[in-house]
Amino acid sequence: VPLYVLACKEMGIEVEPPDVNLSQRDFAVVEGKIRFGLNAVKNVGESAARAIVATREEGGPFETVWDFVERVDPQVVNKRALEALVKCGALGSTGVSRMGLLEEEMLDRVMGWGSRHQEDQISGQSSIFDLGGEQAERPRPSISPAEYDKKILLALEKESLGLYVSEHPLDGIKDALRRKVDCPVVELERRRDGEVLTVGGIVGALRQTTTKKGEPMVFLRLDDVTGSVEAIVFNSVYNTAKELLEADRVLIIKGRIDHKEGETKLIALEVAPFEAAVERKEVRLRLDARKAPAGLIRELAELVERYPGETKIVLAMDTSAGPHIYEFGTEHRVRPEPDFFAEAKSLLGEAAVT
Repeated sequence: VPLYVLACKEMGIEVEPPDVNLSQRDFAVVEGKIRFGLNAVKNVGESAARAIVATREEGGPFETVWDFVERVDPQVVNKRALEALVKCGALGSTGVSRMGLLEEEMLDRVMGWGSRHQEDQISGQSSIFDLGGEQAERPRPSISPAEYDKKILLALEKESLGLYVSEHPLDGIKDALRRKVDCPVVELERRRDGEVLTVGGIVGALRQTTTKKGEPMVFLRLDDVTGSVEAIVFNSVYNTAKELLEADRVLIIKGRIDHKEGETKLIALEVAPFEAAVERKEVRLRLDARKAPAGLIRELAELVERYPGETKIVLAMDTSAGPHIYEFGTEHRVRPEPDFFAEAKSLLGEAAVT
């Protein structure tokens, strides 16, 4: 699913988180966007998803969280399912905050309210608060409108859906991160056992323990925009990287793939912090055409072809008719990496490349 969601985003197809008022049982196109299915939320399941959709189709959208618990069957949409729906933001359209609902015992009180309401409806008995033919509603528990910050909301979404949908913590740096790695995390399971690769991502969780010899080691979950992998950091690497091993840190890990025991893991060989380089807008080259040997322009063109990219090239050329500035066309753009600059300086001279 993470791979398909990423593919949709790269194609310009929006994928929206689940919503009790918009989602179907499974993934569906809603208002021109793909909406996450209710049965794909962890701990919700097929029966609960069917019950929510059927109740909504019969009685209309859920206006409030009270409307939701008063109408859906609490035996099907139980506390575990309701908690998962809250965590992923599926009740956001009812106007309630996740923080308010996840406060201690609040879900129990909300579900208790809904169950009592349904029991009253089934028994046909009026509440003791019905006075003089006018119904005085039982006071509902007060839910705080306060909300978590974005970081916690995204973590809750990841916990209940298995991936980030509304936004990923790496969205702002994913292109820069991609240039630092050999492949995305999702590809690791298809690579051969023992292969050494470099991947990058954000530390989603980590656990420190000790080996049988008493040496420290760390298990960490590395997340990128395509998925997650467990990386194991043994003592030899831990000693040099322990200051970097913390939750929410963006890391670059060079490691060996391990497919043993039916799971793909990464045995860390090197751990480094991710540092986003300033993205180049252009590469500037200088050439004295009056002194250039025959075939130099052809060699320069071949060099550019070996490093195709998105950065434009501007060439300042000194000729017998005076200086001229040329900008290469879009089909001759370059990937400005260290190897390209090394070859360009070897071809044109150290001072000719900036």
